[in-house]
Amino acid sequence: MANTFKSAATGSRTDLLTLYTCPAATTAVVHAIYLSNVDGTNDATVNIAVSGSAYFDTRRYLLKTVDVPADSTVVIEKPINLGAADKLETQASANDDIDVFASILEIT
Repeated sequence: MANTFKSAATGSRTDLLTLYTCPAATTAVVHAIYLSNVDGTNDATVNIAVSGSAYFDTRRYLLKTVDVPADSTVVIEKPINLGAADKLETQASANDDIDVFASILEIT
Protein backbone atom coordinates (compact mmCIF):
# COMPACT_ATOMS: atom_id res chain seq x y z
CA MET A 1 0.00 0.00 0.00
CA ALA A 2 1.19 3.46 -0.88
CA ASN A 3 0.44 6.49 1.27
CA THR A 4 0.38 9.93 -0.32
CA PHE A 5 -0.33 13.21 1.43
CA LYS A 6 -2.52 15.59 -0.55
CA SER A 7 -3.93 19.05 -0.05
CA ALA A 8 -7.19 20.41 -1.39
CA ALA A 9 -8.23 24.06 -1.33
CA THR A 10 -11.04 26.24 -2.58
CA GLY A 11 -12.71 29.57 -1.98
CA SER A 12 -16.29 29.70 -0.78
CA ARG A 13 -19.36 29.76 -2.97
CA THR A 14 -23.03 29.91 -2.09
CA ASP A 15 -23.63 26.92 -4.34
CA LEU A 16 -22.31 23.47 -3.41
CA LEU A 17 -18.66 23.05 -4.45
CA THR A 18 -16.60 19.86 -4.54
CA LEU A 19 -13.41 20.35 -2.54
CA TYR A 20 -12.02 16.83 -3.03
CA THR A 21 -13.02 13.57 -4.74
CA CYS A 22 -11.41 10.33 -3.58
CA PRO A 23 -9.92 8.55 -6.63
CA ALA A 24 -10.87 5.03 -7.77
CA ALA A 25 -9.19 2.14 -5.93
CA THR A 26 -8.25 4.54 -3.14
CA THR A 27 -9.31 5.36 0.38
CA ALA A 28 -8.57 8.68 2.01
CA VAL A 29 -8.39 10.10 5.50
CA VAL A 30 -9.07 13.80 5.89
CA HIS A 31 -6.85 14.83 8.79
CA ALA A 32 -7.95 18.43 9.13
CA ILE A 33 -10.12 21.07 7.48
CA TYR A 34 -9.30 24.77 7.92
CA LEU A 35 -12.09 27.30 7.37
CA SER A 36 -10.72 30.86 7.29
CA ASN A 37 -13.01 33.86 7.03
CA VAL A 38 -11.03 36.35 4.94
CA ASP A 39 -13.72 39.05 5.17
CA GLY A 40 -12.49 41.65 7.64
CA THR A 41 -15.98 42.78 8.64
CA ASN A 42 -18.68 40.16 8.20
CA ASP A 43 -19.21 36.76 9.79
CA ALA A 44 -20.14 33.92 7.42
CA THR A 45 -21.49 30.40 7.82
CA VAL A 46 -20.25 27.22 6.19
CA ASN A 47 -21.53 23.72 5.44
CA ILE A 48 -19.26 20.70 4.92
CA ALA A 49 -20.76 17.52 3.48
CA VAL A 50 -19.80 14.08 2.12
CA SER A 51 -21.55 12.48 -0.84
CA GLY A 52 -20.89 10.38 -3.88
CA SER A 53 -20.46 6.64 -3.28
CA ALA A 54 -22.75 3.74 -2.55
CA TYR A 55 -22.34 4.49 1.16
CA PHE A 56 -23.35 8.12 0.69
CA ASP A 57 -26.13 7.85 -1.89
CA THR A 58 -27.40 11.06 -0.37
CA ARG A 59 -25.49 14.02 1.00
CA ARG A 60 -24.52 13.78 4.68
CA TYR A 61 -23.53 16.95 6.51
CA LEU A 62 -20.51 17.01 8.79
CA LEU A 63 -21.04 20.70 9.59
CA LYS A 64 -24.23 22.63 8.96
CA THR A 65 -24.48 26.42 9.16
CA VAL A 66 -21.39 26.76 11.37
CA ASP A 67 -20.43 30.37 12.05
CA VAL A 68 -16.92 31.51 11.11
CA PRO A 69 -16.38 35.00 12.57
CA ALA A 70 -14.74 37.73 10.48
CA ASP A 71 -10.93 37.43 10.39
CA SER A 72 -11.06 34.06 12.19
CA THR A 73 -10.32 30.42 11.42
CA VAL A 74 -12.24 27.33 12.47
CA VAL A 75 -10.26 24.07 12.42
CA ILE A 76 -11.83 20.61 12.25
CA GLU A 77 -9.21 18.08 13.40
CA LYS A 78 -11.18 14.85 13.62
CA PRO A 79 -10.44 12.23 10.95
CA ILE A 80 -12.98 11.75 8.17
CA ASN A 81 -12.70 8.51 6.22
CA LEU A 82 -13.57 8.53 2.52
CA GLY A 83 -13.89 5.69 0.02
CA ALA A 84 -13.47 5.69 -3.75
CA ALA A 85 -15.75 8.26 -5.41
CA ASP A 86 -16.71 9.96 -2.12
CA LYS A 87 -16.76 13.75 -2.41
CA LEU A 88 -15.97 16.31 0.25
CA GLU A 89 -18.14 19.35 -0.46
CA THR A 90 -18.35 22.92 0.85
CA GLN A 91 -20.94 25.67 0.76
CA ALA A 92 -20.88 29.10 2.39
CA SER A 93 -23.33 31.90 3.09
CA ALA A 94 -21.28 34.40 1.04
CA ASN A 95 -19.14 34.07 -2.06
CA ASP A 96 -15.39 34.47 -1.54
CA ASP A 97 -15.59 35.07 2.24
CA ILE A 98 -14.24 31.69 3.42
CA ASP A 99 -11.07 29.94 2.24
CA VAL A 100 -11.22 26.17 2.75
CA PHE A 101 -8.12 23.97 3.01
CA ALA A 102 -8.02 20.23 3.71
CA SER A 103 -5.08 17.98 4.62
CA ILE A 104 -5.68 14.49 3.23
CA LEU A 105 -3.88 11.13 3.30
CA GLU A 106 -4.61 8.91 0.28
CA ILE A 107 -4.06 5.16 0.64
CA THR A 108 -3.78 3.02 -2.51
